[in-house]
Amino acid sequence: MSVNPAFSQITGYSAEESIGQRPSLLSSGRHAPAFYREMWQTLRRQGYWQGEVWNRRKNGEVFPEWLSISCVREGKEITHYVGFFFDISEQKAAEQRLQFLAYHDPLTELPNRLLLQERLTLASRQARLSKRHRAALLFIDLDHFKNINDSMGQGIGDALLQAVATRLDRQLNNANTLARYGADEFLIVMPEIADPEQHSWPNRFWTTLSPRS
Repeated sequence: MSVNPAFSQITGYSAEESIGQRPSLLSSGRHAPAFYREMWQTLRRQGYWQGEVWNRRKNGEVFPEWLSISCVREGKEITHYVGFFFDISEQKAAEQRLQFLAYHDPLTELPNRLLLQERLTLASRQARLSKRHRAALLFIDLDHFKNINDSMGQGIGDALLQAVATRLDRQLNNANTLARYGADEFLIVMPEIADPEQHSWPNRFWTTLSPRS
């Protein structure tokens, strides 16, 4: 029946485009019909509902919102519903970033020691149960890395670490885990090694990490 300017600012729909439409105008398609049935049942039974919903803006962008709906009654009869919501995209992005940083190194975005330990434990368990594969752990250290930081600055040192991480990661498949273990130390967990003698990892890494003009 009516919307305020904030509704139009968040959704992209003007009042003229919105008034007379059903709430499904904003539907993102992410929620099953059962989600909405439960919402309306709770709303009619308790008189209000609130929770997190994914909706879609006019431009097609799907966004998370915190929605609160209340019933307006005349006597026992429900005459209207009033909904209030706000965009929580930034909050969700911050939560996802914090979750990512809990298991990843902020500079290289590689798995950190916590995630490495989990992957290593899983690889060891799989190797003990398998009759065909072993697990391998590779340790890679950058010699004289401190000299780079001291002579060229930490910014150059950070850029070098990021470049090394990228080049190493390109050599791995999805089954392997590359992690940053220390300042200039990397570890690789390889959970599926059939014959360690046939792997040429040292030569491959040396070629990959050779200086380039």
